[in-house]
Amino acid sequence: MGKLRKNKKFIIVLAVALLLLAGSVWLNLKLNRDGVTNVLGADPTAVPDDASKETSANVFNDYFNAFRTERSEVRAQEIDYLRSIINSEMTDAETMKDAQARLFELVSKMEKEFAIESQIRGKGFTDAAATYQGNSITVIIDSETLSDEEVARILDIVMTETGLPASSVRISLGA
Repeated sequence: MGKLRKNKKFIIVLAVALLLLAGSVWLNLKLNRDGVTNVLGADPTAVPDDASKETSANVFNDYFNAFRTERSEVRAQEIDYLRSIINSEMTDAETMKDAQARLFELVSKMEKEFAIESQIRGKGFTDAAATYQGNSITVIIDSETLSDEEVARILDIVMTETGLPASSVRISLGA
């Protein structure tokens, strides 16, 4: 009975941590997207001149850097949390095994995100940010438009790295 309570408690705490993580990522994307809109001006349909294109590129470069920093901080907190469970003398064997599996899965997803972002930049895109959660992945590309060929290249990279089907991949434009 004691093990069951510990497992339920662990699952509840882990679920709350994951909800906080998801909320943090969503809020970060929302705030950064709103910040980009405000910096670039109220009319998103206006055709920018060369000076505002440079400003736009700098804003989105800052967005991608801020996104990676925030993602790294949130992941570091989650890793610390899992390590504290693993290293606790109070943790039973099953909970420890679950925490170790979650830690391994998290590190594996982080490596895949990094590989995807690097390969996309290697294919000529200015920048990209990937977020792998659950059984889906979102990739944000620093581009105003994507051709069908570019989408296919991005999908190929993501599907090769993750093993996920195309239906589990979401590609968004960051420009």
